[in-house]
Amino acid sequence: MSSPCRPNAHIRAAPHHIAPTLGTFRDSILATPTNPEVVRHSSQYDQTGSLYGAVDTRGDEEATNAPSMPHLPLTHHNEHISFDATNSNASNTQTHHRKPLLHKQLHAVQSTATQIPAIALITLFHLMVSIPFGVSYFPVRWKSATSIQSVDTDDETTTDHDFNLDGSFPIPGKEALGIRMFLFSTIIGQLAMTFASNFNNCIALQMVENVPFTISLSYIVIEEQGYGKEALSTLFFLFGLASMIVGVVFYLLGRYEMGRILYFFPAHVLVGCIGGIGVFIAKTGLEVTANRSFSLDVSGISSFVDRFHLLLVVFGFEVGLRLLNYFTRDSSGKAKYPLLSPVYFCLITPVFYLGIWLAGKSTESALEEGYFFPPLTDEGTSIMSGLMNDSVWDIFHMVNLSSVSFTAVFQSIPTLLALVLFSLIHVPINIPAFAVSTDVDVDMNIELMAHGWSNSIVGVFGGLQNYMAYTQSIIYYKSGGKGKTSSLAVAIVTTILFFIGPAIASYMPRCMAGTLLLHCGVDLFLEGVRDSYGHYDYLEYIGIWTITIVMTLSGMEAALLAGVISALLTYAIQSVTYPKPIRGSMTAATLRSSAWNRCPEAFEILDSKENGRVKIFVIQLQGHLFFGNISIFSDGVKKRIQTFPRDERPIIVIIDFTLVLGIDSSAAQAIIKLRDYLSKHFGIAISIFVPGNELGFPCEYPMHEALVCQNDQLPETFNPIKKESFANLTYGEKMAAKIGLNGSHVCGDLDQALVYAEDALVALVSPTLLDDNIRRSFLERGKKHISSFDEEYQYALGYLVRMCPSEDPQLVEKFMSYLTREVYQDGDILWRQGSESDSAKLLVSGELISRLENEAGTSETISLGSVIGESGLVNEANRNSTVYVLEDNTVLYSLSKEVWISLKEKEPKCANLLYGIVIRYLTLRVQHVSNRIFETRCLPI
Repeated sequence: MSSPCRPNAHIRAAPHHIAPTLGTFRDSILATPTNPEVVRHSSQYDQTGSLYGAVDTRGDEEATNAPSMPHLPLTHHNEHISFDATNSNASNTQTHHRKPLLHKQLHAVQSTATQIPAIALITLFHLMVSIPFGVSYFPVRWKSATSIQSVDTDDETTTDHDFNLDGSFPIPGKEALGIRMFLFSTIIGQLAMTFASNFNNCIALQMVENVPFTISLSYIVIEEQGYGKEALSTLFFLFGLASMIVGVVFYLLGRYEMGRILYFFPAHVLVGCIGGIGVFIAKTGLEVTANRSFSLDVSGISSFVDRFHLLLVVFGFEVGLRLLNYFTRDSSGKAKYPLLSPVYFCLITPVFYLGIWLAGKSTESALEEGYFFPPLTDEGTSIMSGLMNDSVWDIFHMVNLSSVSFTAVFQSIPTLLALVLFSLIHVPINIPAFAVSTDVDVDMNIELMAHGWSNSIVGVFGGLQNYMAYTQSIIYYKSGGKGKTSSLAVAIVTTILFFIGPAIASYMPRCMAGTLLLHCGVDLFLEGVRDSYGHYDYLEYIGIWTITIVMTLSGMEAALLAGVISALLTYAIQSVTYPKPIRGSMTAATLRSSAWNRCPEAFEILDSKENGRVKIFVIQLQGHLFFGNISIFSDGVKKRIQTFPRDERPIIVIIDFTLVLGIDSSAAQAIIKLRDYLSKHFGIAISIFVPGNELGFPCEYPMHEALVCQNDQLPETFNPIKKESFANLTYGEKMAAKIGLNGSHVCGDLDQALVYAEDALVALVSPTLLDDNIRRSFLERGKKHISSFDEEYQYALGYLVRMCPSEDPQLVEKFMSYLTREVYQDGDILWRQGSESDSAKLLVSGELISRLENEAGTSETISLGSVIGESGLVNEANRNSTVYVLEDNTVLYSLSKEVWISLKEKEPKCANLLYGIVIRYLTLRVQHVSNRIFETRCLPI
């Protein structure tokens, strides 16, 4: 059998490379790529490559579904094996039909065998990580029976969480129990990911970042119930409850496709928690090394000084690793050797044994001096001896509901809430990062449900939370690990460690666990407070430091409260500072509405400097309007209007809320007061408000009802026209009446608001200009019913005359004679986007809509009297949009391409009319309000 590092020459080799892309071992421990740049590299590994040799590392499904690729067994005699897919003789056919009986199972075993190095590497990591974190789940001063003798009798009790914690762990083997808790959670997570995840090479891990929460829960329970088995029962009940809550939340988020909600957690709060957890883990590493509980009082510091000889070894290993990482960086500052840190941690144990041997010390004397963990268990190192020992199964029968203190459970609710929220943060980071790194397209919701199953199952047994570990998964993937069978093998080997792991841990020095925890904690702290500098504004960065300090001094509950306060404070201050509530303002002198079919006299009024569009003032708002910035908004509007000379002040104000995200009740009431103030102090006749949203204003307060002045009635205080006769007025007379009011109106969008304002200005000078038949047909938007062909022809001619105001009406009528009448029904399509432009059409009655294909519903309703298709016909370009008919008996007058070509040759003066219409439309579209204020909504028809 050939060595896995030296593949047989007859086996097809997969290309492999080794590249520094895995990051530090801190990432491999915490498995959370908080820096998005870590996962956006283009990996130098081939996706089928291996760190351990050029072997076939395809997954089970990939390999078995490739019939054209024969499977070659790992043997020196494979030259005697032949495979001919094209051979049709009977013997070969018989062999071909027998092969599938065991082919899939045989290949699964052989594929797993080629991945033994990857499986061994990742399970070694599991054992190595289980020791420092497994011995950290419970407070150091809650001493196990095996470690009481190793604690000096003069070690005074330490004060933490407002009470003295100094008692015996109720069962033997506290550290062994913790190690098995870690491994059990990891096993369940690995099994769940194997069968429920779409990844076929992900690695699950106990959520080690939650160690501070387990210790906080221990303090709460011990203070309530003491140090006996009842406290341990309550504690495991809380562990399981937290895991089940996390699992249910994960499952529901995935089941109802709400995974995106996890992205709304403030980033700087997360970073602050990372920094605080880093300090806590580093502190735990020192406590595990010294076997002392650290405190900032004199007794706590002096107890650590007495154990400085133990800490000195940890500091030495940590400094050594930092120097190696520093001097092995490339020119860009990235690590050249990504496996340096993992290998370094694996070498700590043999180096330490070599050191004590060179120092002439025996392992017994080193144990007495505290360099080793005391025997964590009296079990043997074999699986059978582990199975025969009752303490192995302690984790499964720890909870006794009759002894659970629900008072302690109630007191633990804030900590449980913080634990659940923090547990939800990692998965939305890890899943997309691993998918990008492995070039796999996965469904976030399926992965969330897989995490739901893994945490719910482990919670039933009182276990701790787990998740898919990003960096362990990357190391496993780059080492050649792939396929469900090999993933299951990882779970099986980890199960073996569940039984013999505590016995192996007894031979591990404390400095290995302490160095790993210290290195991990320092990296997290630096990631939280150093690496974030320059990536957040000063207020968020202050929040990061605040959360880190509060967590260090007062625990997780206080840190959660500090995070909430920081997030709210940041939101409030940023809402006031960035952005300003007023985006901009301008007069409507250069703006144009979609009311392009006005008569020349009306356009003359709108273009005048005395009564025209200069009397319209447009203000656009943005962001959130709330009690904190509404005064800035109100004062800003007043100051802008005050800048006008008294005789040039606007008489109509349009306030646009399209970019406003939210309005609280205080801001809504202030806006209503502002409307009344503008009318009383500045003589604003009409205030027009634009929600810019089909759902109305973004607030719960009934702003629409409070702001609108109904079209069919007048206020009680208006006397010149009686209310009962108002409904009988013409449109122009109504607008003339309204312009004399100090009222307000609500329009759906800016275009409607500008049309309404323009009508009011025209009505102020000459109301009858709004009541001509052409204008009325425009206002009725396609609902005009024409009684005869002669009337229809006159309407069509009137539309053309208004589009050519400076041309001779007789010339326009001559141009009209070249158009042919067409009738369409509801659902017809005039033309499709991209088709040849073979005509231009005038809409006389009915209704059309133009839509851009392959866009998110971009459309424009076509008004009566509009000419469409003129640009494509003149420029000989294809259609820019698809035009649909929305009403039966829609009438259009069409100018065909053949007639247009003939018209240019024989009647150039008539042809110039179409050129003039094109120029006029382009000018009006460029000046349209949607192009000048917010966004382009007009379509090239």
